Amino acid sequence: MAIIPRRFDSNPWYLRIRRMGGAAYHAWIANDPKAISEFKDIKNNSQNYEVLAYFGDDVSRSYQIAQWLPVYEELNKTHKVQIICRQFPTTKHLRKLTSLPVNSVYDFFTLTDLIESNNYKVVLYVNNSFTNFQAMAAKKAFHVHLNHGESDKMSMTSRQMYAYDVVAVAGQAAKDRLRNALIVSDDNKEVVIGRPQLDLLQKPLEVNAGRKVLAYAPTWEGDQEANNYSSVDVYGEQIVSAMLKVANATVLYKPHPKVTTSPNSEIANAHKKILSLLDSANSKDPSAKHKLVTGDPMPVLQVADLLVSDVSAVTIDYLYLKPQGAMLMCDRRSNVTEFAQVAPVSKAVTVITKDNINSIDKLISDHVSGQVDRTSYDSMRNYYFGDTKPGSSINRFIEMVDYLIKRRDKKVLELPTSK
Repeated sequence: MAIIPRRFDSNPWYLRIRRMGGAAYHAWIANDPKAISEFKDIKNNSQNYEVLAYFGDDVSRSYQIAQWLPVYEELNKTHKVQIICRQFPTTKHLRKLTSLPVNSVYDFFTLTDLIESNNYKVVLYVNNSFTNFQAMAAKKAFHVHLNHGESDKMSMTSRQMYAYDVVAVAGQAAKDRLRNALIVSDDNKEVVIGRPQLDLLQKPLEVNAGRKVLAYAPTWEGDQEANNYSSVDVYGEQIVSAMLKVANATVLYKPHPKVTTSPNSEIANAHKKILSLLDSANSKDPSAKHKLVTGDPMPVLQVADLLVSDVSAVTIDYLYLKPQGAMLMCDRRSNVTEFAQVAPVSKAVTVITKDNINSIDKLISDHVSGQVDRTSYDSMRNYYFGDTKPGSSINRFIEMVDYLIKRRDKKVLELPTSK
């Protein structure tokens, strides 16, 4: 049976009305009339970009691409980069964070027009948003999955990753993680690049000299129970209370962005109690400057003498940045054997469980005073990141993109349609 196309789908007036309607909607939610005209000249103004950095999610998830912006800016020195978002509030937010061109494309028709009218050679993705597959309509470009961190979370082992032409991974740990979780994997698609963000660090957080800096950086509860690694609701209050007892210390509370807006009542209540603890401690000793820190976690990790965290990218980034630091990880399910399989990094550090949480005061004081075994730190760093020499990751990333651009150009010339 033949499929008869709907006539209005190809009607230019219908498409124009649909686009204007979509623009008006985005202008309304962004409270900015500029969203209405955002798409008009995007095709003509987007010529000659070699790399498309794509982001399809709302502004609440913008932290996923925000950490890649310095890397994209470095790449832009040799290959022109354009950032395309699908929601105007996200576009407005990213424009405040980068000098790179950031544009909105809110509907599929405009996106395909943009893709067809430009010569994109590589498209970069930082997550597995369902809208990514619309951007994959670019037939003459390599599509690269970057992800937005290096962690042992279940979300890092999605089968969706292999829909892309290239899967950029941090190191051997990531390759093993995929092998252990998926019945089908493709080593030929994987390229080890380390963590380029860690070669382009922002200025460290300013803290009082002479004070120990203790950081608690829990993750959020995930989108399903199996992906819930958060310690906020089970250990958070006790951890921060113990940290505040350490003499001459500053406590930095750096939760995942979604902890601060969590709809989960237990997470929300625990978060409020932690903030109350910090406020109370500051009222007693204003010079301590205990505080909640938002935004990029890297400035915190660079100054922390002790990190208490969960299964997340923060944990592994700290291992890279501060091999002489001290770290504790939290296991909310208190199954150490299973936890070691889920998060190999936990084998190199002390793990907080229901069995030792009541001894948290001593655990923290011992780690702050240097009574911590770091003998496995170096080998674990190499396992997760490979070459850890400063600058090696950003070089590998740029080399990967450069190689793909050259390979793409060669492939295009070999197409029958190019002859």
